[in-house]
Amino acid sequence: MTGIGIDTGGTCTDAVIYDLDTKTVLASAKSATTHERLEIGIGESLGKLPQKLVGQASYISLSTTLATNACVENKGGRVCLIFLGVDRRTVEESYQKYGFEGTDDMRFLDADPAREIEPDWDRLECMLPEILEDYDSIAISQVLPRENNGLYEKEARRRIREKKDITVVCAYEIFKDLNVIRRGAGALLNARLIPVIEEFFAAVHRVLEEMQIHLPLLIMRSDGSLVSEQYSLQYPVETLLCGPTASVKGAAELMPSKQAVVIDMGGTTSDIAIVKDGIPKEDREGVRVGRWQTFVRGIAIDTFALGGDSQVGYKDKELFLCPRRVWPVTELAGCYPGVLPELEKQLNRYGGNTKPLYEHLVLMKSIRGREKHYTEQEKSICGILKEEPLSMEQLAGRLGTDVYYLDTARLEQEGIVLRSGFTPADAMVLLGDRKGSAYQEEALRAAECAAGFLAKSTGRERQEIPREVYRLVKEKLYCNLVRILWEDAHGNSGAPRDLELFAREAFAAEMREMQGDCAGEDHSFFRNRFSTDAALLGVGAPTHVFLEDVARALHTRGALSEYSGVCNALGALLGDVCVYETVYIQVDYVISNWDVESEKFVVYGDEKETFFSMEEAAARAVVLAEHRAEKKARDCGAGEIYSLTHTVKKKEGSTNLGSVLLGARVTACARGKYRL
Repeated sequence: MTGIGIDTGGTCTDAVIYDLDTKTVLASAKSATTHERLEIGIGESLGKLPQKLVGQASYISLSTTLATNACVENKGGRVCLIFLGVDRRTVEESYQKYGFEGTDDMRFLDADPAREIEPDWDRLECMLPEILEDYDSIAISQVLPRENNGLYEKEARRRIREKKDITVVCAYEIFKDLNVIRRGAGALLNARLIPVIEEFFAAVHRVLEEMQIHLPLLIMRSDGSLVSEQYSLQYPVETLLCGPTASVKGAAELMPSKQAVVIDMGGTTSDIAIVKDGIPKEDREGVRVGRWQTFVRGIAIDTFALGGDSQVGYKDKELFLCPRRVWPVTELAGCYPGVLPELEKQLNRYGGNTKPLYEHLVLMKSIRGREKHYTEQEKSICGILKEEPLSMEQLAGRLGTDVYYLDTARLEQEGIVLRSGFTPADAMVLLGDRKGSAYQEEALRAAECAAGFLAKSTGRERQEIPREVYRLVKEKLYCNLVRILWEDAHGNSGAPRDLELFAREAFAAEMREMQGDCAGEDHSFFRNRFSTDAALLGVGAPTHVFLEDVARALHTRGALSEYSGVCNALGALLGDVCVYETVYIQVDYVISNWDVESEKFVVYGDEKETFFSMEEAAARAVVLAEHRAEKKARDCGAGEIYSLTHTVKKKEGSTNLGSVLLGARVTACARGKYRL
């Protein structure tokens, strides 16, 4: 059986045809991701594959970093999060721990399911007009949802949808854990990502329709399993790390290694995963993406902002890498002929500037129909940029304002406007490590102009800029690898505060040694050095440029494959449907009038059920968990269920009289072949 894998990343869209029986790559292709119209890049990659082989495929499986990038860059739809029964002060004291920027987009209603105190529904009705006007979707998270199976969340959703047909996400339907704030963060992310995943699938369908391809669509989840299109459209948060996960699985397939660190550098982020004894390490606490901590089950992948399209910034004469993705100037100049003359003017006019005046802004999406959500300046910016991309100085001039008063932060955050600037990808063009028809003389000149502006602004020679950018990329990759390997060795206690400083010093020393440059050494008797026995497996288009030096600095070897650049598309094909469902048991200790202590065991299923022995309660919980898991597996697209297993994990507490049983967690796992 053969399948087609497609991965849409921040920079490139990859496609591969793979024979799953012989484990052979039959064909592969790569095109630039076209963010303004995703179907262009998807269509180009599919069109480059041998159409005879495409016609013989049984299914198409997808992965994407669009959701990952949206989280890292804090993009997506506008979501209002409603907490039911949560104290506002508690959230205000801890929201940053879960990834929230603030509490402005939150609303609070008192409730207590344990005492059957319902939320003030009249107050919710009063809130709704403002919420429905200002937000694209709503997330709801209820305290103690096990008490009534999330009844208050469902009732709030029903009342909201009576007023308007709007996306409403109930946290308890996705996450069964008790932490109400963390569940709220997951529900908010799910609501925010729905338009992102809808746009992705719509683009895929447009391409398949045009090419007359009629095949089932699957998508990879963060844990490496596959789910149906319908399921992922409802719960996109579960595909949060599908792109990086696909890369890990693809790398493990192409470059099998018992002990390895998989490094996937894309356009926006770098994703690191650890493989031990041939098995990728899992994140049992829930994956973290950027600043967001979730309950999403997945392969343990550390994602940080570093990619080929990372913005190169400067301050106080020093260059640094910014966390946001920008459009490389080489690509912008190749698409818009008017950009190069403006870049040349900025270079010749200024001897550098504290503001990156050479950077351009490009309109990516229309705000038609939503104008009331934006300021007058934001609406004017969108109107002006309809015609063509403009430099910051050009845009400020047309607005009749100073560049220092130009505010595009929200438009960029929401993906309405995209910034273009100098990136590691542009440095690769200047140093001859990135070639192709798109990088003609105009594009090369654009990179030279941007590098020249940075050189003047930081007091460097133009030739120094791309090499300094390379050093910054290698240093950031090295430091994050040191941190990740440290945390793996020492548990989840976190890395020491000064570890990054030590890592930067160690990296600088390693680079000097590699280059044979001992000038400035103090010849001290102490030197910190980091190393690993794990091989570094490189995935992603830019990785080959930086992997060798980073591997040498860690005293190990780097490995690349002929198909390293399309590992993510290959990995998207490798998996079955696999779901987990958990049912909780709580022990209630009751003291009778005769001072006799008895135990009751409460099983939290669709309704609370009480038993008088743990054995009975556990048996009932196993039945419920396995039934839920099998149903969910079929909802995810499974046909044949070939494995149904469960685990019972008891929870105990300590007292001065010894340990006491508090409850248990019964988790069922259903695995099945996808239904084609």
